[in-house]
Amino acid sequence: MDEDDEYIENSWTYISLCGEPTLYEGLRFAKDLILANICFRMIIQYVPMPHNVRHSLSLIIGSFLLYYNIGSSFVWTVGLAVGAYVSIIAVSVVTTKLRGFLISLCVILFLLLCEIYVTNPKMWQQIRGVQMIAAMKIISVAIELDRDLFKQMLNPVEFGGYILCPANSILGPWISFQTYNQYLEVKFLTSRWIKIIFVNLVMSMVFLILSNCIVPWYIDESGTKWLIAYRDAQAFRMSHYFVSSMSVVSMTSAGFGLTNDCHSELHVTKPMLIELPRSLVQVVIFWNIPMHQWLKNYVFKTCQPYGQFIAILTTYAVSSLLHGFNFQFSAVLLSIGTFSYVEYNFRYKVASALEVCCLANPCVKQCEHKYKKNSLLAVIVNTVFSLITAIHLAYLGVMFEASFSVQESGYSYYHTINKWENLNYFSHGLVAFMYVIYLMM
Repeated sequence: MDEDDEYIENSWTYISLCGEPTLYEGLRFAKDLILANICFRMIIQYVPMPHNVRHSLSLIIGSFLLYYNIGSSFVWTVGLAVGAYVSIIAVSVVTTKLRGFLISLCVILFLLLCEIYVTNPKMWQQIRGVQMIAAMKIISVAIELDRDLFKQMLNPVEFGGYILCPANSILGPWISFQTYNQYLEVKFLTSRWIKIIFVNLVMSMVFLILSNCIVPWYIDESGTKWLIAYRDAQAFRMSHYFVSSMSVVSMTSAGFGLTNDCHSELHVTKPMLIELPRSLVQVVIFWNIPMHQWLKNYVFKTCQPYGQFIAILTTYAVSSLLHGFNFQFSAVLLSIGTFSYVEYNFRYKVASALEVCCLANPCVKQCEHKYKKNSLLAVIVNTVFSLITAIHLAYLGVMFEASFSVQESGYSYYHTINKWENLNYFSHGLVAFMYVIYLMM
């Protein structure tokens, strides 16, 4: 009992020593986002002002918030926004049909050149997410111009206010210009406002402590390589849930995503559907819901006429390029694209052969399968696929564990290969086996 008491005491000491500074830093970061965005909301809520002044306020507060958080590096985001606006105007003089493609190419090329030739690795890791959100906004505007969704080109103040909006310029999530513009005009008076901010702030702090302190503690280095892989992958997922919850805090503080409809609420990710996954396809959807919508609307649908597989690969290729010139991100994202494609088609064949509800996405209530979702066979088959998905998540997520120095400079080709080699390339082999079975069915 003395040894048990000592173990419990040491465990709580470790969690306390890790949790307190983690919580302090998390709340300090949250304070800046909340104060800036509540200030922004209060001004546009109660001070009558013209349309362009609202956008100017978004531009000014967003610029100050960016500078406060990433310092002088914010000039790269401002430079990207200015360069993109000038490029859109220039391209519009020549053509009104290829702006989406040309601007997308220029933006992605700019990000890659900055990462390779201009910025140092440490700085790029700090601004990678900010640049990606700005790039997604710019590309969406260019494509929507091609689709004639704007009566005229946005003026510089509208464009700048959208790109640098304090609600989502740092953590995201992406929203369309129409949605951004709509929420600038919304007047809301609801008691749910403070409640949603508080609940998501608490959730984000819980996820942060889980990521930094709890998850690394409950499985130590003496575990099997797959347990360690699951631990490292789960710690990474918890850090993602922290960022997602904090982005909801930021957006809600600015009044974005909030209406008087009690059933309307902003969702960025759904942790329970990822931690207890039905399929890798659903993990992809619920990992980052706004980014999934962006990729589906602006990339997948554009490439769909060239075939389903080409559209999927192009979608994941664009996603990996937006994350930067990084072999690790590219390898993981392209692997997810391939895995989910094989899983989707394999499960379709299994569902047809066994007449069971085991598709990658849940069946509708009136499906034609003989064995419905609550039948014993359906439960067994779906449980097996859920376990396979959990293995894939450990296999892919282990890639994002590394020392602090490696995280600062980025992940190398050798880091990626060594991680998968240690797990015997299990998931890649399993998916190849499933694809062979699929072809034979």
